[in-house]
Amino acid sequence: MAKPARGPARDELLPEWPRLVQEGERVLIRSPAPGDEPALIEMATDAQVRRYIGGPVDPDTAAASANQKVTGQQPGQFVIVERATGAVAGSGSLARKRGPWEISYQLRAAFTGRGLAGEAVALVTGWFFATMPDDLLIATTQRANEASRRLLQRAGAVLTGTFDQYGKVQERYDFRRGATS
Repeated sequence: MAKPARGPARDELLPEWPRLVQEGERVLIRSPAPGDEPALIEMATDAQVRRYIGGPVDPDTAAASANQKVTGQQPGQFVIVERATGAVAGSGSLARKRGPWEISYQLRAAFTGRGLAGEAVALVTGWFFATMPDDLLIATTQRANEASRRLLQRAGAVLTGTFDQYGKVQERYDFRRGATS
């Protein structure tokens, strides 16, 4: 028996992506837009922000990537906007990096420790399960990244395995439809 479809087929996610706007109590999730480049470049070149994800990139590479994001050339990208200030607090993506859809996120150093990333993950995860037919969304983080591990656990993700990347142990967390908080 065929499983009933929930939302658009996988191939339809990318054309629908620009419509993703999710508003929470403290954050707004939206696609990158012109004017977001300085914040995107800052995150990509900041050693503190990138310490668990391969390290900072050079400014030219960061600028090129930021331009691709704001011009829509990298579907699945989003920015996390702090509603109180309108500032881009972070960024993230939904992409198929390791098979299943994967959520990634990062915050500018000045915006960490306030629960903004947790709220953003909850909003994007909620959007994903309301829109996509998939029952699984994953996230990965370096084992040393205690804050991200706690965030994923609080968000309802379950640790399901480990692997090596950047010469460090990474952990995979699974969000399952109906099982997230």
